[in-house]
Amino acid sequence: MKFNDTAPRLPKPNGPPPWLPKLAENATFQGAALKRPVQGREKILGILSEAIQLYEFQNYFYHGEVAYDGPADGKLFLTSYQAKIQGVPIDCAVWVHLNAAGEADSVLVNHYPLTSALLFSRLMWERVGDRFGDLYLTGPQAEALEAAGFWS
Repeated sequence: MKFNDTAPRLPKPNGPPPWLPKLAENATFQGAALKRPVQGREKILGILSEAIQLYEFQNYFYHGEVAYDGPADGKLFLTSYQAKIQGVPIDCAVWVHLNAAGEADSVLVNHYPLTSALLFSRLMWERVGDRFGDLYLTGPQAEALEAAGFWS
């Protein structure tokens, strides 16, 4: 059973995620569609503002704080949804660590399946290549994967 199939569909949240206004200045952003982590609030906000526009819709299944036992101070926030980009199904789980001060200091975005994550990466390169091109799968890289039969 796929992760998002383990819970009932939730109503779409009103407004941005509650952690977004609490994004720390030195926050880190990681994801399956990224070649490397991104550091810094302004860069992360720039990326997120472009990424959200790729989704045709988002159906939410998990959205809220998650209790955990561990040595780290702070809390975790999980958002999980199904969506489509250019007609292609894509699932996503977003994990956010909130530090002891309540700031979102680490964001992990996992798009899946892999072919959808790579499509997302290529589409982001097309949108933000001038500012963040080194973070995403370039057009020629995507074409090479396609020529190798990766998307088959």
